[in-house]
Amino acid sequence: MSSLILNRPWSFRKPKEKLISSLANSLDLPRSITAFLVNRGLCTRQSIEDHLHSSLSSLTDPFVMKDMDKAVDRLATAVTTGEKIGIFGDFDADGVTAAALLYLFLKEIGAKSEVYIPHREKDGYGLNEQGIDQLASSGCSLIVSVDCGITNVQEAAYLSSKGLELIITDHHQPLEEMPQAIARVNPKRKDCPFPFKELSGVGVAFYLSWALRRRLIERGRFSKSGAPNLKKYLGLVAVGTVADMMPLYRENRVMVKAGLEVLSRAPGPGLKAIMASAGVSGKINCTDIGFRIGPRLNAAGRMHHAMTAFELLTCQDEKEASRLASELEGFNQARQKLERRLLSQVLDMLKTSGDRCAHVFYSDTWKKGILGLVASKVVEQAKCPVILLALDEGGFLAGSGRSPDEIDLFSAISACQDLFLRFGGHRTAAGLKMPLDNIEEFQRRFEEAVQAQALEKATPCVLELDMEVSMEELVTPRYVKCMEWLEPFGPGYQEPVFSTRNFSVREARVVGKNHLKLLISPVNGSVAPTTVSLLAWGHGSLLDLAWHEMEVAFSPSVNEWNGKKSLQLILKDARRAPGGQVTRKT
Repeated sequence: MSSLILNRPWSFRKPKEKLISSLANSLDLPRSITAFLVNRGLCTRQSIEDHLHSSLSSLTDPFVMKDMDKAVDRLATAVTTGEKIGIFGDFDADGVTAAALLYLFLKEIGAKSEVYIPHREKDGYGLNEQGIDQLASSGCSLIVSVDCGITNVQEAAYLSSKGLELIITDHHQPLEEMPQAIARVNPKRKDCPFPFKELSGVGVAFYLSWALRRRLIERGRFSKSGAPNLKKYLGLVAVGTVADMMPLYRENRVMVKAGLEVLSRAPGPGLKAIMASAGVSGKINCTDIGFRIGPRLNAAGRMHHAMTAFELLTCQDEKEASRLASELEGFNQARQKLERRLLSQVLDMLKTSGDRCAHVFYSDTWKKGILGLVASKVVEQAKCPVILLALDEGGFLAGSGRSPDEIDLFSAISACQDLFLRFGGHRTAAGLKMPLDNIEEFQRRFEEAVQAQALEKATPCVLELDMEVSMEELVTPRYVKCMEWLEPFGPGYQEPVFSTRNFSVREARVVGKNHLKLLISPVNGSVAPTTVSLLAWGHGSLLDLAWHEMEVAFSPSVNEWNGKKSLQLILKDARRAPGGQVTRKT
């Protein structure tokens, strides 16, 4: 049966009734919360307790990561002898927060460092000769890459030819041949025993700082009680991890959860200024980062130079931080305007491109810095991988691609790697550069690679729900606390989607800009029943729908207003209730 809003059939996950009942009773959790956890692969009491009440002490030891010992031994020597350390970053929010974290930590322990972040348009992604030369000329003999470097074989060789040494820290997918370096710290290495493979670039930088702190304690640089407290840097980890859309489970979940606390209480001058500019205050969540903080940091690299974002994140003067945040705000507004114009152009191209399993578009008028953003929005409509490329004066095409979750974009473009000057990325996002003459061959082979994956994984488009939940369970006072334990949600750990029916509608009205708000309660409630808000963003036109006769699909969330927390349901979809009791609007 198709639905009212999404026009899709619903698919409920197959419940493990006995397991859910047993765990719900032993853990004193609502059945729906327990079902959600079981559906996410947490099927034992211990795994659920570790997940709900995780702490920083549960993080994997940094020295489990391949080459971490080599990296920190060399860094500890550099710190002790006063050697100047070069930090080679990246121009997105993950790369900038990684560079800021390592810079601030080295500064705190008394080390000398210099930071280079490439220009998105002029330099492109990853290590480059100009940046290497600049760091060398500033007196750096050791360079640490953050959020880049793992595919830069030629650039690493150039660095070595200059008499410099290199430590790579990265989280992108390595190729068969890896660059020459003292250490290549990357959990995605095939030979890396680190159990969690989905750290962000700033997450790897945090682990490097953690391991270096321990090594310096061992060497007597400072006592354990006098060593820097790294928790304050977790705000940067949260911003970079969420902005880079890394999956929020295991190590990422632990660090982001702690980082959100830092952002909510003591974010530091730079983050405090950008939060104020973005209109973010109080308890910070992943949505604040993903839609407000992250885009403003990214706007610097997209529209001007990411060093402005780096300077903001490392700024210690509140007045200067406010000025830099205002500058980022201006970049972001210009980015939004340009993005809308480019998106309109690409959607027009999409209409005439025919029925394809993947799309590649290019133009000599596009700005490379916003292509990834536009590609993400085109994917939402095309429902397939999209790559957008800008043509430069030298006859080279460079840009970004995005893909739905079910297609491995990095794998698909890897099948064409002989056509590229450089490339890199993740499962759902990638960047590349190639000669214009290769475009037709690339389009053909890329579509073939995507088609091969699509044939293997073809599935109908449905709304997947965790389970049906009763209104009586939703209005229990404990439900809000349990939802707080589940947070934060994000990629790889999506919020629960439940359904409910047989409810009374106590109030229905339109709020804000055409948003529908219902107050619903159990049918058999008291004279003054407990109600729950059901919010339908952008659906004020459905005010007069017979909601009491519907089954609604929603995601529960916690709303805090004037210090009081309450449960609210965010509508995903609705359909005519299949049988059962039909209530009357109260």
